[in-house]
Amino acid sequence: MTWLPHTRRLGVIWWTLFREFRTLRRFDPVLDDDTKPVRFVKSLVDLGPAFIKLGQILSTRPEILPDAYITALATLQEHAPEVPFEVIRATTEAELGGALSDHFTSFGAEPVASASLAQVHRATLADGTAVAVKVQRPDIDSLIARDLDALELGLGLLRRIAPRKLRRTNLSAFFEEFRRYTMNELDFSLEAQTMERFRQNFSGHAIVRIPKTYPKLTTRRILTMDWVDGMRLNQAAIELADDQKTRLVNGLVDVLLKMFVSDGLFHADLHPGNIVFHSDGRFTLLDFGMFGQLTGSQRDRFILYWLAVVQRQTRRAFHHFRAQTEALPHSNETAFYDRFDTLANAFYASPLRETSIAKVYLEMMQAGYHAGFVFPASLMLHAKALTTAEALLFELAPAARFEQLSRPYIAREYAARATTPGTLSKRVSQILPELLLLGEMPPQSAMDRDWDWAATKALAADFAAQSGLGGGDAGRHMLRAIVERHARAVLERVSPALNVHSVLDATWQRYDELEAGLAVEPTVGATITTHLAALTLACHDGLVAQGLTAEQGNSIVYDIGWSIYERMAQAPLVLARTLSSSPQKQMRIATNLFRHFPFGSPAYGWRDVDTDPKTVGFDCTKCPVAAFFEKNGASDLCVQTWCALDYPLAEKWGGRLARTGTIAMGRDHCDFRWHTDPSEKDEIHHEGTEI
Repeated sequence: MTWLPHTRRLGVIWWTLFREFRTLRRFDPVLDDDTKPVRFVKSLVDLGPAFIKLGQILSTRPEILPDAYITALATLQEHAPEVPFEVIRATTEAELGGALSDHFTSFGAEPVASASLAQVHRATLADGTAVAVKVQRPDIDSLIARDLDALELGLGLLRRIAPRKLRRTNLSAFFEEFRRYTMNELDFSLEAQTMERFRQNFSGHAIVRIPKTYPKLTTRRILTMDWVDGMRLNQAAIELADDQKTRLVNGLVDVLLKMFVSDGLFHADLHPGNIVFHSDGRFTLLDFGMFGQLTGSQRDRFILYWLAVVQRQTRRAFHHFRAQTEALPHSNETAFYDRFDTLANAFYASPLRETSIAKVYLEMMQAGYHAGFVFPASLMLHAKALTTAEALLFELAPAARFEQLSRPYIAREYAARATTPGTLSKRVSQILPELLLLGEMPPQSAMDRDWDWAATKALAADFAAQSGLGGGDAGRHMLRAIVERHARAVLERVSPALNVHSVLDATWQRYDELEAGLAVEPTVGATITTHLAALTLACHDGLVAQGLTAEQGNSIVYDIGWSIYERMAQAPLVLARTLSSSPQKQMRIATNLFRHFPFGSPAYGWRDVDTDPKTVGFDCTKCPVAAFFEKNGASDLCVQTWCALDYPLAEKWGGRLARTGTIAMGRDHCDFRWHTDPSEKDEIHHEGTEI
């Protein structure tokens, strides 16, 4: 870099920022009005586009600046001085090649928006499609590069003058974050790629739209996308009916959590100017220059933090919170926890209308920062984006509670992430060695997220061979130990004269014959359930071989099945009651968890059905268990055991199940209507065999 010009520029920057920093240190949020924050914003505008972007980044960092400054900085999202149309024309023609008329049949001379990096014009394509053309300001890249180089020079001087203080403030990391955001936003082709990533993530989604981009009309300095008409937030809040706003809020929560939790790719600047609402109940997201990404580990930690907070498990929540930070040299974990605990208690004690789990999440991050713990920039951006997005909900539905609306989604996401085959296998592989040899669970600090999984599987095969449990016997022995504990208790209770040992031996011999013909299922849950179906038939055949009737065998197998099934039902019930006090939501959460594991797609097929508000309704359109029993000529056994077990399950979950038929009866689907008010009685007709 050329040293002298950057030194001069650094001098201007230093004096301006030093003056504002001195003012900031004297700022009293109680006594002072907004004059000082407004002057700070004006100083950034006078310094140029790089500092306008710096202000926009600072507006997402409330752990650094007071609320009044954050509010003032938000105005930087608004209008900037307009660029003359002839300059816009020249830039567009230079980037796309040829005349403006070669690409657009019309191109508005007046901008519809003018921001720090670019301004937007409405245009029309040859086929009549209305588009928005975002055109970068002239020489913006050289102006920003000049200021970034000057700031880098200043940081270099600070490293020499005060290295320890620089480390404590984490200023270097913040500058790198600022540089990355700014340089990415200067390349509109990258923004177009980001928009396409969001479009793919929301492909087929019913409520959200992402504008289509036009690659042939997009370059580093030009971005062409679909034109979007619609209502702004304040207009939607006034004009839409209450039922429309309710559907919109529910859809918005679904979209936000898909971004923030499921995908890990999220819009980081969802202020009211970047979302357009439509009369059909949908909405469109705009301006993807600022986005964030979370790793799988960060999303897992957020889910676990969220689950701990809503259960009032403060120490557990703090554990997952603290695990994501970097401790600076002056850090004080005790002070961090004390402030964390205070915020958590205030959250629990506040009236519903004053609570906000997203706001508390951000405040807890601020507490960590002040105690000397630094969160990754992606997580700070995530927290600020979450609170900004939550504000949209409050405008549409002031009485809505984000934490309540999000509970079913978080529970569903937890179930999906926790029960994937790869996750289950890897977790078990990390726990079993210490559990079997020492009788203890390894601590979280001893857990690795990435390792040589192929070596783990090879080692497991070697272990099975050396222990004489090769060829799948290790899993079979484990299955036998689990099932026989329940089976013996039932057999000895209902039929003391029965030779239990002979029944069990016959059961496992028959199971081996049936298991050899089982297909490989695509999910862990389906693998478990089809093997248990084979075991059900094997046990029934073993009982009949001992002289019992088929009906007696059905009854005993049902009792054994319920002994196992009842325990499987505990976890969804506990989680559902933890997350909600509403019987309808509890039933929805519990059934959703079961539909993810063990009865998850694609092995099982599901479709939701509209029902009355007190009923959770859906159909099962594909069932590998029913297919197994049909293949072996034992559909009636499926009806009398597996299908019948859903009725006491509904009662255990505080409801009542109504059904007209199942796949095992010859129907093309099993219908499930989980009534959440068990006192209500209605007549239930069964087609075919009575359940």
